[in-house]
Order: sequence, then structure tokens, then C-alpha cells
Amino acid sequence: MVLKEKKIRILLRLSVMKSNAVQIDTIAIETLNLDGMKRLWGRKVSDLAFYQFVEILKYKCIKHKRVLKQVGQWTATTKPCSDCGYPNENLTLSDRQWTCPDFGSHHDRDINAAINILRAGIAVT
Repeated sequence: MVLKEKKIRILLRLSVMKSNAVQIDTIAIETLNLDGMKRLWGRKVSDLAFYQFVEILKYKCIKHKRVLKQVGQWTATTKPCSDCGYPNENLTLSDRQWTCPDFGSHHDRDINAAINILRAGIAVT
């Protein structure tokens, strides 16, 4: 049963990638330290099949002539404000939203990180 659920998740990801890979020119992702994440969160990380997802994404980008940029895991993506670059050093893992004290813009942690990952990915040569 677990194998069937894993297969379904992979197929769902493939269908999402298929619809997105054709419409987007550049995809930027952050390289992750999966071994370190496994130590923190256990088997849950292994079940996500992130490595498999990245390999399929690489294949799809090559097939559809798209660019896949990988941003290093140590690149600051979560804490800097995506509007002004202010580094919010007080941000913790439990903080899901925050307001930039310098610029005043309100950020969702994940969306802010995604914007910063895309910018860093575009900057990678």
C-alpha cells in the first residue's frame, strides 16, 4: 500500500511538472542537505522522494529545453527581505510570516524564500 501511495505522489508531481515545465523558461531550486534533514525530521524526509523529484525535473527541463538552476543550500534565501534585502536575523523556524522592519513589507516565509531562490538562481551563471 505504501508503494502505491508513493507512486501516486510521483505521478501527481509529474503531472504538475508537465503543465509547468512547458510554460516556464527558468526553474530555480535550492539544493538541500537531505541527510541533515533526516536527522532532524526522520523518515518523513525520505518519504517525500525529493531526490527523485529533482532528477525527473532535470529530465523534463532538458526534454522541453528549459533551464534548471540550482542554488546552494547555504545561500541566504529565507531571512533576507525579497523587496529590499534586509537580513532578518531574528527569524526562527516557527515564524511563518514577518514584516520587514526596514521596508515595511509583509512576507510569507515560503513565498519570500521562493522569490529569493529565483533571484539567486537567475544570478547563477
